[in-house]
Amino acid sequence: MNIVKELLKAPRSNNALYVGGKHYSYDSLQHIASSIMIQLQDDTGPIGILCYRDISYYALVYGCAMSERTFVPLGVKFPINRLISVIEQSGIRQIAYSESYQHIATELKEALPNVTFYCADSPTQTANLSLPLSDIIGNHPAYILFTSGSTGQPKGVPISYANLNSYLGYMINYLGLDETDKVSQLFDPTFDLSIHDIFVTWLSGACLYVLPEEAMIAPGKFVKKHDLTVWFSVPSTAAIMGKLGMLKPDSYPSLKFSLFCGEPLPIALATQFQQAASNSTVINLYGPTEATIACSLHVFNAKRSYAHCYTPIGKPFPHMHFSLTDQNELLISGPQVFSGYINNVEKTNSCLVKINNKSCYHSGDIVKYNKMDELEYVSRSDDQVKIQGYRIELSEIDTLAKSILSNPLVQSVATPRGAPQSITLFICGNADKELEQIAIKKLKAKVPAYMVPKNIYWLDSMPLNSNGKIDKLALYAMLEKK
Repeated sequence: MNIVKELLKAPRSNNALYVGGKHYSYDSLQHIASSIMIQLQDDTGPIGILCYRDISYYALVYGCAMSERTFVPLGVKFPINRLISVIEQSGIRQIAYSESYQHIATELKEALPNVTFYCADSPTQTANLSLPLSDIIGNHPAYILFTSGSTGQPKGVPISYANLNSYLGYMINYLGLDETDKVSQLFDPTFDLSIHDIFVTWLSGACLYVLPEEAMIAPGKFVKKHDLTVWFSVPSTAAIMGKLGMLKPDSYPSLKFSLFCGEPLPIALATQFQQAASNSTVINLYGPTEATIACSLHVFNAKRSYAHCYTPIGKPFPHMHFSLTDQNELLISGPQVFSGYINNVEKTNSCLVKINNKSCYHSGDIVKYNKMDELEYVSRSDDQVKIQGYRIELSEIDTLAKSILSNPLVQSVATPRGAPQSITLFICGNADKELEQIAIKKLKAKVPAYMVPKNIYWLDSMPLNSNGKIDKLALYAMLEKK
């Protein structure tokens, strides 16, 4: 698949995007994208996008795809130091920003004098210039996303056009959307599920409906008002909808597909959503960022008796391959697997291994086969967890907290051990509320909000296991008694 050529196939007068209460046709989207990209043509490196779910953001993504540029979504809610790390690791020399984030751009300019900044909301008047059209270089990165790192440094995950084309080619054919479809867009730009929404929609000639911030907590009304046909969210969003009474039977008859990914999907929640969207097919997708968005799926069947409390992660896509280690860790291989982290050979070598001349990614997920020959998620083999669908390493929080507190006996855990989860921090020492507040304030300055502990507990002594390591099971047991 050539993304550029496929994007040009959509009827130009059809709606491509609904954002900020306004529809944009494919023609107007390309017009806006062209006017922005013209300002960025004096460099061929990655483009940092400091926008958030507005017309400028989507036009920039469209423009980058059309001109075969690598884009890097910059989290507008991230601390400045984290943004600087992402920009430096990516080798970004150009950043396009929305006027709403002028204050962040100004702060970044002071720290990054060699980076050029452009306001995407003030495009050039020469907006009718055509974008380059050529064959996309397979190994050239389409985008770069950053995940949590164990040392306190985020890890850069470059996804090539070959990786992305492989995913999109399968998913577009599987869903079979067309120009009549209306697709939800709830995800943060730094979350790779947003990439699915954007390109599956536009390469199908459909329209992407970006939920406004005020509709994110209670999105049901938006779905009904616009007769959306495709829903995609993390299970936590659906769980909140259920608690607010928004998953009553037959609430969303317009939905054809209800997609979930990013967290384990409870059977009870899948059943409830299926009843609310009775005409839709409920699909549980699975996949790490390093394997390009998703690489397996399971179609939920409300009439089936499931042995596990969570929906299976299913079977791999036909072009992907799964195998298990002796410890039942899932290994993933196939054309969607990335080639390695940016400037991090050690991490790359630890997660990518060659088996029968195939590059296999150590997912860190412990799985098992059920009687239907489908894979069920069991647990993690390391300290990675999913919070609000974002994959983080608890050791990053531990490393930072230990440094801030000057205390080696600090341990974070994610509770409950299902979904949705939040972070709890245990500190060995005399309770000190003032120090606690200082620690939280400093953590907020270093990590995104979803990585900041929601609760802190002080312990007289830290429980240790037989190996002399902190006993996490004992910490979980403490929480269950509270």
